[in-house]
Amino acid sequence: MRQAANHPFLVTHKRATEGERHNVNVCGICQDVPEDPVIASSCKHVFCREDIRLYITSCMSPTVECPICFRPLTIDLAQPTHEPATAQVVARQSIVSRIDLSRWKSSTKIEALVEELTALREKDETTKSVVFSQFVNFLDLVEWRLQRAGFRCVKLDGRMTPVQRDAMISAFLTLPQVTVFLVSLKAGGVAINLASGASHCFLCDPWWNPAVESQAMDRIHRLGQYRPVKVTRIIVENSIESRILQLQEKKELMFESTVGNDENALNKLTVDDLRFLFVM
Repeated sequence: MRQAANHPFLVTHKRATEGERHNVNVCGICQDVPEDPVIASSCKHVFCREDIRLYITSCMSPTVECPICFRPLTIDLAQPTHEPATAQVVARQSIVSRIDLSRWKSSTKIEALVEELTALREKDETTKSVVFSQFVNFLDLVEWRLQRAGFRCVKLDGRMTPVQRDAMISAFLTLPQVTVFLVSLKAGGVAINLASGASHCFLCDPWWNPAVESQAMDRIHRLGQYRPVKVTRIIVENSIESRILQLQEKKELMFESTVGNDENALNKLTVDDLRFLFVM
């Protein structure tokens, strides 16, 4: 129910069916089915041959970085057209690779996020934002939609190595064209400081424990932040998310009235909590 509130595809395309496994990856630049696809030998990302050629020729730096992972890019533009080796490889890719893009339908939540970020860009194109979600597949969908809207994004999730995490954080903090950082709530809740880069935070789905959301907000609301910080929650009205917000209020009151007890209790859902969530 929580995933469906973000986007129906999270439920209907959770796993690839046999008929969907033939779909190819999307181009890392145009975010569409790649034309004459080529693959980078360094990081294995796929691009339209012409798109990546224009990207390389437009780079001003002597070291060309991959537009997806920002590692040094090594790619042979004369290579034969790339085709996925097996269906199994494709099935492990982003949820976007399991969707018929000609039938793409967005969600209210994604379009609300696009509207907010577009308004920020029109006001100040240097404004940077962090977008949190618990669902990595949802971040994949958001990334595809934002890139189609002209935003440069980087993404952080728990599947990344420490080197990849550092590359994503560095790109967001240092590259002016990268204005949106998509972060998995569990992977980015602690231990990263984005205060020098971002001043806006978007929480795309509520978490059972309100303290986890507070930790996410603290990625930009901490020492080193010199701009006003704005946090926006995107919640579907009259859904299970509305109930979760009420449950959060109950847990916060419980914690405030029992200061000194085990904070881990905030993570545990009781039978009464579950009854409250599902009795509308």
